[in-house]
Amino acid sequence: MSPPILRRAAVLAAVLGPLAACGGLPSFGPEGGGRCLPVDEAIRAAHGDRDLARNAARLADPRFCVRVATVADGADRWTLVGITDTSRAGPLWVVPHDDEDAGFDAALGGLARYGGTLVAVEAREQRMQRGRDPNRIFGSGVCGRGGPAAPAYTRAMLAARDRRFPIVAVHTNEPHGGTVSMRAPFAGATAFPATAAPAAGPRRDDDTLVILAGPRPPADDDAARGTIAWFNTRGANVLYETVGGRGDCSLSNHAVLSGLGRTYTVEAADGDERSASALVDLVMQHAGVGAR
Repeated sequence: MSPPILRRAAVLAAVLGPLAACGGLPSFGPEGGGRCLPVDEAIRAAHGDRDLARNAARLADPRFCVRVATVADGADRWTLVGITDTSRAGPLWVVPHDDEDAGFDAALGGLARYGGTLVAVEAREQRMQRGRDPNRIFGSGVCGRGGPAAPAYTRAMLAARDRRFPIVAVHTNEPHGGTVSMRAPFAGATAFPATAAPAAGPRRDDDTLVILAGPRPPADDDAARGTIAWFNTRGANVLYETVGGRGDCSLSNHAVLSGLGRTYTVEAADGDERSASALVDLVMQHAGVGAR
């Protein structure tokens, strides 16, 4: 083998080696391959990830298993951080945007209270990676202006899902913005404002909400209307997204089109971990998952 080929083989082995134990893809759940890393080692493996560094003391708890993996998908290389509560099965917590620190912290708090596995994208504190939105590439087809979907990335992000529990995606609005807002629902979404003000809970504003999705509009779906009413009467705004065609390659759309079951998206204002955490607790109450 010539030296250039040897060098390419060495690079490929460095990228794919940590994934070989999992059939080429990481599985971050309790049965996942790859060893649990000490927090300081995980931070180094994840390019100095600030989310891990900020939560290092909490992650030193021996029940947490932290793994880092690189997933090759076409021309892209995605660094994923997986954190599993080895003491308790539970939801799959998904944080696709690395610039949403309060979302990560709220998801980690949810993991600590309800168990399961958290999977987050490490993109050096950026929302996008090489022009690609990590929440617009779920699936295996074409994602409109976002380019092709990322099937290997999709499988890796969802590999730890336990079908007994829901998927919970946690987001915060971009700084100085409310790009997901009750004021201006995105295409296919209908806004259902809260009808009650809880004594304690999420902040009442247009940027704090739960996103639900389904294949039919709420007017034609009794179960959807019941779920919306459940959240509204407990003080939570709801955006309900009717998913048709190929969807937009977001996790919520992919979950509907692939029949992944109960999926909730929590959205709060930038930096508002308190409201995001309150919505996490409300979502878990609706899903029937009790805190430890």
